Amino acid sequence: MRFLLNFFESLIQLRSGNFYKSEYIYAFMRVFPVFIIILTSIISWSQSTVQQVVKKLNKHKYSQVYRCFDQNMKNKVPVADLKKLWEEMELSAGDFLSIDDVEVKPQEGGSKQTAVIKFDLAALKVILAENKDGEIVGLYITQLGYTPPVYAEGLGTGKKYINFFSDGFELSGELVIPLDCKKCPVVILVHGSGPNDRDETIGPNKVFYDIALGLASQGVASYRYDKRSKLYPEVLEEQFDLYDETINDAIAAFYTIKNDTSLDFGSYVMLGHSLGAYSMPLIADSLSSDLTGAVLFSANARKLEDLIEYQMDYLTGFDGVINKEEATIIEENRKKAENIRTGQYTLETKSEDLLAYWPGTFWKRISTYNPVTTLTGNVDFPFLILQGEKDYQITMTDFGIWKSATKGLKTVQLKSYPKLTHLFSPTDADRSSPGDYFLPNNVDYKVIQDIAKWAKELSN
Repeated sequence: MRFLLNFFESLIQLRSGNFYKSEYIYAFMRVFPVFIIILTSIISWSQSTVQQVVKKLNKHKYSQVYRCFDQNMKNKVPVADLKKLWEEMELSAGDFLSIDDVEVKPQEGGSKQTAVIKFDLAALKVILAENKDGEIVGLYITQLGYTPPVYAEGLGTGKKYINFFSDGFELSGELVIPLDCKKCPVVILVHGSGPNDRDETIGPNKVFYDIALGLASQGVASYRYDKRSKLYPEVLEEQFDLYDETINDAIAAFYTIKNDTSLDFGSYVMLGHSLGAYSMPLIADSLSSDLTGAVLFSANARKLEDLIEYQMDYLTGFDGVINKEEATIIEENRKKAENIRTGQYTLETKSEDLLAYWPGTFWKRISTYNPVTTLTGNVDFPFLILQGEKDYQITMTDFGIWKSATKGLKTVQLKSYPKLTHLFSPTDADRSSPGDYFLPNNVDYKVIQDIAKWAKELSN
């Protein structure tokens, strides 16, 4: 969820001196730029070299690294360029944390080694080349890329590209169908906040693509689409509400699949992640009996302004230190949250004067919306509410509210998963953070199996 975009923009500017925008994750707002010093046909290094080089770069001892270059590297990469490249990484990614996952592969004429260097706000892959004389002949640093899940290996599927119109906007999407689909269920995937692509790409992770592949392996079809704000970013510059951002497009996508006479599915399920999950009770109400069931995939039960304030406190206090500038930003955002609570804004108020990227129209039109009471008021409709126990964005506090409110409702199932993040991918961190999103990971297969089983049961 991109609830804290405005806050993090200010915070990261203070901490790093720069701020880059990405497709989804608000704490690191642009896919990290690729830094290429030089590549040779054979890239290699030794373990001791990579550790020494990274340590020296982190200490800004660029001349010492430069002296380890071969003549070709020295000619192409002066000390000033080396300094600029590393310090640009620091500006974008924050403080250096560690170097991990070092692998050494001896090769003819030298050796090759890869490693992962971790910063506060990014994890990057490093490849360094060393020749037989111990000179550095190549160095490559880039963001880590997506890794397909194990459960998708050898998977065969059918695919159909289906576009649809919503409020005059043409949106593109992809239907993934298991090869053995005979009136199998179909799940339509609804994104979280911000301009998401159909895969819900977050750094090197693709949440919805993982789900689509995993569901197909379980005999369940899926449809995912590019979000309106992804294809038409100008819509975020004007006033808009929750229906404009999420609900209208989800409903249009649903009926596009439901009314396609070339398709024949046994049941129709919607899955909303984050903001999509927050919206799902309204979507289910709108679709009524046309929809078979709905999955809330990390759904906040608290009001958005309260949730943002919690997230802000959690992340600013994560390192145990709040400096003067950060304290000022916190206070400014507390005032914005209070203005939202007390209605001290209008339908014309711009997003920069409120929280996140949402303008006055958005906040006004959700001011009386309660996803919990809306869901529990729909007593005959099947809901599945899922939660990662290591999710710092939407927490077990929210899950507890859902659990308490739905007690006794036989149509509602709830389940939480230890060690899973907001992306439903595993983490070993004691305390989850945005750093969990910068390493390639995949949606846990058990979660996908649970969704598939539930969707199939609705078809019976």
